[in-house]
Amino acid sequence: PMLTIRPATEKDYPEIVRWNEKRGAAYLIQWAGFVTYTYPLTEEQIHQQANKDGVYLYVICENDFPIGAGEICDINEKEKTGRICRLIFSKDAQNKGCGEIFLKELSRIAFEEMGLVSLSLRVYCFNANAIRCYEKVGFRVTNFFEESNPHWNNYSMELKK
Repeated sequence: PMLTIRPATEKDYPEIVRWNEKRGAAYLIQWAGFVTYTYPLTEEQIHQQANKDGVYLYVICENDFPIGAGEICDINEKEKTGRICRLIFSKDAQNKGCGEIFLKELSRIAFEEMGLVSLSLRVYCFNANAIRCYEKVGFRVTNFFEESNPHWNNYSMELKK
């Protein structure tokens, strides 16, 4: 299959919403955190987030059809750092190596096109598949965050240029 990565457009939002249908509020938190979106996810919420200053939403497509989405955001121009946030894949695309391909390209964009020197992300400790994927790309755990509900304990991971 031909995989391509491009900036997301409004036409991609229904697909991102569809990936969350019937998955529940906890699933939304798992990939998007507690703050940005509220369950159930809507196209309007994605539109508001994608249009914020310093948020760059990308999609990975298989034969031009979106199968995943993720952001480069929280860019600090002075420190030349940024974050990878809100990574999600369609159920069919999970555990097939697409995440690794997508993250490598997002990292390349951040380092080569945006001039960043460091990327970080947060991941829930229970999300072993995601952690393995991030480690394959070169991200390393730098911090552990203990939450009031231990289910949501999470790691900060970092990748340097």
